[in-house]
Amino acid sequence: MKELNSYGTQRVIEPKYVLPTSAWRLDNSRDIYHDEMRIEVSRVHLEITSFKEICLEANDNEERIKQKIMDIVIRRGKLHNPVTDTGGLLAGRVSEIGEGYSNKKNFKPGEEVICNASLTSIPLYIDRIISVDRAFGQIEVEGYCIVAKDVPVIRKPENLPLDLLMYILNESGTIFRISSTAVGKKKFLIVGNNLLSNLLFGYAIRKVAREDAEIVCLLDKKTEMVIKGGRIDDLVKRVFNQIYYLDILKPLECIEKIQGDGAFDVSVNCADIQGAETINILATKSGGTVIFANLINNYNIALYITEAISRQLDIRCADGYLEAYDEFDFQIVRDMLPYLEGAAREANAKVVEDSAHPVGKRSRMIKRTSGDPTLVEDMVYESHAMSVAVDEALTMAKYDCNVLITGMPGTGKEKIADLIQRNSNRNMQPFVKLNCASLDPVKAEQELFGSSSKKEKVTGALEQADKGTLLLEEVSKLPPEIQTRLLRAVQEGEVPGAGGVPTKVNVRIISTVNGDPEELINQGVLRRDLYYQLNVVRIRVPELKERQADIPGLVNKFLDFYGERFKVKRTISPDAAEYLAQRDWPGNTRELENVVQRLMIGAKSEEIGLIDVMKELHADVFDLNATPYPEEGEMDMEAMVENFEKNIILHALEKYGSTRKAAKAINISQTQLVRKKKKYGL
Repeated sequence: MKELNSYGTQRVIEPKYVLPTSAWRLDNSRDIYHDEMRIEVSRVHLEITSFKEICLEANDNEERIKQKIMDIVIRRGKLHNPVTDTGGLLAGRVSEIGEGYSNKKNFKPGEEVICNASLTSIPLYIDRIISVDRAFGQIEVEGYCIVAKDVPVIRKPENLPLDLLMYILNESGTIFRISSTAVGKKKFLIVGNNLLSNLLFGYAIRKVAREDAEIVCLLDKKTEMVIKGGRIDDLVKRVFNQIYYLDILKPLECIEKIQGDGAFDVSVNCADIQGAETINILATKSGGTVIFANLINNYNIALYITEAISRQLDIRCADGYLEAYDEFDFQIVRDMLPYLEGAAREANAKVVEDSAHPVGKRSRMIKRTSGDPTLVEDMVYESHAMSVAVDEALTMAKYDCNVLITGMPGTGKEKIADLIQRNSNRNMQPFVKLNCASLDPVKAEQELFGSSSKKEKVTGALEQADKGTLLLEEVSKLPPEIQTRLLRAVQEGEVPGAGGVPTKVNVRIISTVNGDPEELINQGVLRRDLYYQLNVVRIRVPELKERQADIPGLVNKFLDFYGERFKVKRTISPDAAEYLAQRDWPGNTRELENVVQRLMIGAKSEEIGLIDVMKELHADVFDLNATPYPEEGEMDMEAMVENFEKNIILHALEKYGSTRKAAKAINISQTQLVRKKKKYGL
């Protein structure tokens, strides 16, 4: 039997007994085992969806992009983005080869190589990131990686640009497989949102297809121009018979425009946009082949559509490793290079969040109906910030390791914990919740560890959660001596039993803390060694002010919930919802929920209006008795606005004293404030 260590399993830290690709964290220490090779890494190509997600989370700031990438490597020991669940490729020079490494290609130290296995499986250490190549989604680095003896590594061919080479190699064996599928076929459709990717697949087809082959290129109207200029236009004309720019998330419209219902022998989808599968299924004739070249495409949905339209199709996903595909890719680079020389990169292109084209992998899989907020059971979210937290929770739910959830009070940390538990392999086992802040200090030890005596045995939370999950809310509120005992229990996997004999427990611990754990450690309220045990994976839940796009959906959710509870129907006007969305909400979701509950009770009509919201949020400056609200007839809007303005100015003057400070506080000039003060006789 083949040694499993040949796949790099000796580098797996958490969880044990899985392959490196499935592990949450790898050992990326520099010293190699006898059957490994170390490569000094100089360039890394990030899978495009991962690169986009990182750019979005970093608000397209280059230093923050670098830091985000470094954070992933530090947390995981590999460049495996937990949001998109994808990696990339790397290149560098061989630095050390173990005596037991199966060096079939006779590599020698100093040779330039490309590791064309996914970074999801490669232990990687990055010392620093020198630069970011936005055009190709690559980074220039100083660092190293460790490859096991069965991980594919190839020599870098001379006289070929590394950036373009890695870009093509990242398509794995899919280009090679597509070219073999194209032999003898006549009509082809390539759907994507990146011209260079479409050209790669189109060129591979054109090389082997019959002379009268027709290749149609369908690009999303928001297509990214990675490079332009040079002889790109000549290459496009050589490869494609027709090219369309349409909204690929409107498949019926696309099919109509290209007259493509059942028209193509082979269709390829290389778009990194979830939801574009329908076009390829509808466009391919019965008995034809559909190939999804991008890992994010939803294969299940494609099968369901095929069944729904009763069309027999050969549906294939992106191919993994294929022997000798690298030589095929090298030749494509050589062929295309004359057309690409002199082309300019779109190095300054910005990645902008687009709710129609979500980046987070699992958000894409569960989104979306006409732009409505996403529902993950009872969770409502639309913003990128919350999508990141949810995607991380869903990704690492399958990794059976401890999780620390951080965030300010009221952000929804318990909901993220629930999401992890429901999607984990322990979802049918006990889920015990313990609020450490509400524990009686005297009984805290018994609540957590239980107790045994001749009279009775009390089962603690750790034992109750055996084979399941224990949620420790506000774990930093545990007394120091209890934290010490908890650390020992986590390390040893046991709690005190009857007669002093320890009882083994198998528990996954999810913990929450309010705020920054480093600050809690510095304040002496959280033990650092316990933090290290609980913080195998860390998820930060964003504040509501970071996820304003979620507020309208949350408001409607609360209106529905309290409408049922109070047996009353309420809606909210668009301007009132917009006003709520502009608030900072220091109390986060909990504060918003309480405000909506009060609006439900206090509103005078079925629709909650802007005036209702302003009265609720600005009670200290809204003098109801002085405002003309007739019981019947029309309201005097001008008088209402003037009264509100008067009370705002009065409130600012009373609070800040001088006209200069008051004017600054309400963001008007001192001259304006003095004039209005005189107008209202203040």
